[in-house]
Amino acid sequence: MRTYIFMLLLSAVSSYGLTAWVSRLAAEHGWARRQGDGPEGTGTPRLGGVAVYLSIVCILVFLLLRGNQVTDRVVLESVRGLALLGATAAVFLLGLYDDLRGARPWQKLSVQLLAAVGLFAAGFRVEILSSPFTPQPFELGWLALPVTVLWLVSVSNAFNLIDGLDGLAAGVGLFASVSLFLLALFVGNVFTAAMSAMLAGALLGFLPHNFPPARIYLGDSGSLTIGLILASLAIFSSQKGPVLITVAIPLLIFGLPLLEVSVTTLRRLLSGHPLFRRDEEHLHHRLVKIGMAKQFAVLVLYGLAALFALSSMLLFNYTGAFAPVIALLCGVLAWLVIRQMQYPEFAELDAHVRLAVRSQPQVLRNQILIRKASSAFSGAVTRAELWASLEALLQQLEFSSAECELAARNTAGAPQWSWSCAAAKAVGAETPAAHWTMEIPLVFEGRWAGVLRLLRKLDQQTLLFRLSSLLELITGPFCARLAALAQAQPAGQVTEADVPGLATARAATATARR
Repeated sequence: MRTYIFMLLLSAVSSYGLTAWVSRLAAEHGWARRQGDGPEGTGTPRLGGVAVYLSIVCILVFLLLRGNQVTDRVVLESVRGLALLGATAAVFLLGLYDDLRGARPWQKLSVQLLAAVGLFAAGFRVEILSSPFTPQPFELGWLALPVTVLWLVSVSNAFNLIDGLDGLAAGVGLFASVSLFLLALFVGNVFTAAMSAMLAGALLGFLPHNFPPARIYLGDSGSLTIGLILASLAIFSSQKGPVLITVAIPLLIFGLPLLEVSVTTLRRLLSGHPLFRRDEEHLHHRLVKIGMAKQFAVLVLYGLAALFALSSMLLFNYTGAFAPVIALLCGVLAWLVIRQMQYPEFAELDAHVRLAVRSQPQVLRNQILIRKASSAFSGAVTRAELWASLEALLQQLEFSSAECELAARNTAGAPQWSWSCAAAKAVGAETPAAHWTMEIPLVFEGRWAGVLRLLRKLDQQTLLFRLSSLLELITGPFCARLAALAQAQPAGQVTEADVPGLATARAATATARR
């Protein structure tokens, strides 16, 4: 235990000194600045990952040269240790290039995938999954490769996504490192405990420089590398003992970062926003937007990360009937957090789901009516029958009235079709201000045949049918049958059977002339 404490303290001291040196050097040379940081040399450096990574490597080399029982057991895992060092070095250099010059999303993802595949080849593999809800473990087989790669890349990017407020990513990484250290210590996993202690110390030494107002940021070189190290150690722990055999424990250790990446991915898919384009809608951004001070937002997220870490400890100690309760409570906590963020994407999704559950049977019935109306239009032998079929459909879809103005066909003027529902007739004339109107041009084969106007009450319930389906019906089968009936009737012959109300209209016209 004394060796672990010595590793943590030595790593913290070296990280503190290296961070101060890198911060001063980067500020003097104007490195890793981005637009909005200020004039030359006044920006906040984004090279904190350099200090953290160098601190871990230096302490690891020092301890291996010094030699004791802990380092001797770490040497036994030299193959996997070298693989982890090589993979993290590749991701670290990628992040450093991104901080200095800027890398494209596909470049970053390609290097991360290669690093993950290399770790898989070296033996970092997720081969068995189980959970508090399933008594029997599930062997992945050939799925081990995609699941391992997905885990490594997701956790690495998750820490990158939460690196948006001073001290946030480093603090959450510290909670995760301590959790992994304690769990590995309980089962005697020396490699994971040693690496976790060094990483925790490096982050502990970096944090004083990163607390608000930050003098240096982790940058991609830090956040991506920290995420990859922690994700790899979680896999290694699952292979060396029962600490992380269940799915729930690693998910809880990285609860906040994984919640961030899940919310970001789903939110961008719902809104159509590109997955790899930066935005200002992450969890920490939302806390600030709803009125929380930045420093307090960081403390709130620290508390959330601590709760997830504590839950992983409880889940490790209570693997019986109480384990599903812990997992469910954490899921409820995550759901409550997202609800409080007031994301418009999730508010709309919630409203959509509620409406679908409540009204889907009626929507289905109305869609069937629209589909049947197409057959009724095809069977109409007169324009009166065609209008009657449309009138019956509109009444069932709860429109208030409809009016169809056809193109002029004779000297008597254009025939006019109109319909109003019984309720509208009972109250007298329609009040246009209480309705919304939809005007649909009737065009067939490029020729204008008229216009159809539909009215519906403003206080009517939500449309329980797809409006696009109705538009397709009217502009398609209705227009086609209307044109066919017009061509079948000799020009100038519009009969009372063709147009409802035509006799009344002609009588009124004759009376007016007299």
